[in-house]
Amino acid sequence: MQGAGTCAIICGMRKLEADIKAGIYKNLYVLFGPQSYNRKRYAKALCDLFLPKGDTMNLTSFYGKDTDIAEVASLAVTLPFFAAKRVIVLENTGMFLRSCEELCDLIGNIPDSCVIIFSEEKIDNRLKQTKLAKSAGTVAEFDTLSEKEMKDWILRRLAKEHRQITGAALVMFMQRCSDDLWQTKNELEKIFSYTFGKDGIRPEDVDAVIPPPPQDAIFEMIDAILSGNESQALSLYADLLRLQSEPMGILTLLRDQLRIVMNVGKMNAEHMGYAEMAKVLAIREGRARMALPAARKSSTIKLRECVNMCADTEERIKSGLIDPKVGLETLIIGLCRTKEERRE
Repeated sequence: MQGAGTCAIICGMRKLEADIKAGIYKNLYVLFGPQSYNRKRYAKALCDLFLPKGDTMNLTSFYGKDTDIAEVASLAVTLPFFAAKRVIVLENTGMFLRSCEELCDLIGNIPDSCVIIFSEEKIDNRLKQTKLAKSAGTVAEFDTLSEKEMKDWILRRLAKEHRQITGAALVMFMQRCSDDLWQTKNELEKIFSYTFGKDGIRPEDVDAVIPPPPQDAIFEMIDAILSGNESQALSLYADLLRLQSEPMGILTLLRDQLRIVMNVGKMNAEHMGYAEMAKVLAIREGRARMALPAARKSSTIKLRECVNMCADTEERIKSGLIDPKVGLETLIIGLCRTKEERRE
């Protein structure tokens, strides 16, 4: 398999890479985790490993929760057509999130002539089939990339295209992309097209192609709120409305980002690093870094009160007691006027 890539540093991927390099092949692979891009890339690499180029007769794919495990089991015992292996790929079936005796039976009886590859977003380690898969095959996790891993991945893509990027442009690009490598890859291709013929990629190029995510404006709003700056907070709210953001969507983002700010502040007090914060909160390191200045402005008590005020406003809007747009405007004013009682 070519290009161990970023995921080789993840424990499960180390084992997969090591097994392949040592010529230790299994007839069951369970690839799981939020990084669908790398899961798909490794599933294809495994197919290429076990099947001759262009062999579609012995490759069968299933997708979704309606996959019939009995059909899969029947196909698994069917001998391959003029080949050494038959490969079955199952994607996002959810079969490792619920009890399934048929799957347990299949895992224990996969013939040597068949290779089964699962690609799942989530698995439940407590289930019998997961435990059987770990003992009978290879279970490899594709976790969210750290900031350094994402940066290295982007730089490799840039080098492959013989493109240059300034440090400021790279930081902006990473801030405006999600953790999903499919989206990051697509955004890079847009940047490549936009800067075709230029000598490098600069911040203004990134700004022209990729708009700032709503979370950035929300963090600015939170900073204004915690500083008690009503006019700036309301101005940012108006900007979001002009971008056709729904009030309830803004409220959800505001509540979630306030909760992140509160938790980042607590973790910082416990001397946790950005990478550890990001892992615990399931966010990018850049998000944790952006949240810390706001967290330092207020106590946990005030931030918790702000989160509770958001929840109360949401309940009143859903109950029809207040108009969403007016309710959120009233909430922002109230948040700006919330007094700091004491530091924790």
